[in-house]
Amino acid sequence: MTDAVVAAPAQPRARTGFPWRRIGIFTAQLALLGTILATWEICTGIAWFRTNTFLDPFFISRPSLVAQKLYDWTLGAQRGFLWPHLVSTVGATLLGLVVAVITGFFAGLGLSQNRALAAVFNPFIVALNSLPRIAMVPLITMIFGLGLASKVVTAWFIVFFLIFFNAFKGGVSIEQHLINFCRTLGGSNRQIMFTVRIPNSLAWTFAALPNAVSFSLIGVVIAEFVGSTTGMGYLIVTSLATMNATDMFATITVLGVIGLVLVSVISVVERRLLHWSPEFRRT
Repeated sequence: MTDAVVAAPAQPRARTGFPWRRIGIFTAQLALLGTILATWEICTGIAWFRTNTFLDPFFISRPSLVAQKLYDWTLGAQRGFLWPHLVSTVGATLLGLVVAVITGFFAGLGLSQNRALAAVFNPFIVALNSLPRIAMVPLITMIFGLGLASKVVTAWFIVFFLIFFNAFKGGVSIEQHLINFCRTLGGSNRQIMFTVRIPNSLAWTFAALPNAVSFSLIGVVIAEFVGSTTGMGYLIVTSLATMNATDMFATITVLGVIGLVLVSVISVVERRLLHWSPEFRRT
């Protein structure tokens, strides 16, 4: 009688071909961006269109003027002007985001393991989450001043509940039969926490991070509207006071790039930490 040979399941082959799909998507994105900028430039340069307030370059500037302004701020006549404001905004955004993610994750995960305590805190959490974030900025500024602290606290207050609710949902959404199965295999509470509960809450938390990055940046910029002397929000307020549309659109462009870079970094970190997820195993 011959021994049976059990073949190991075939592993999916790694994709080694030329990344045509990515190149196609990137090309389409560039084409869309070029079309928008070209339309904007052409319409604001035609005299007939400029009679319309919406298309008057005094109010919406022009892409060529915005590009020239960004060059002046970085490499041209005003070299070095942008960097202190950029560092101030990005630093406060990252600090507020990190504090909010850490506190929101552990608060959500902790309360998800104690339903009685969660029920006690529920009305207070809902009440705090219902407060208008923008209306709280002057109060936060009064308490923490006009410096870095008020920016970080504003970003934290906006992002915390977003992270908290996702981490909490990740903690309570685990099927009980999965926990029972782990205990059947001899898993301790500590092992179940680190192999089941935390990874599940982490997956839910990362799902909220792209929005959390945007909200953190928004919170910092709003805080900079109120009396700050540095930051991208300060540049927006200054450009409004001087009715300088070019400066305002240049600042908005930089903010868009900041958000895009931060979300891209978060996506890379998510892929590394959640490599076990089916979402990333398929790609």
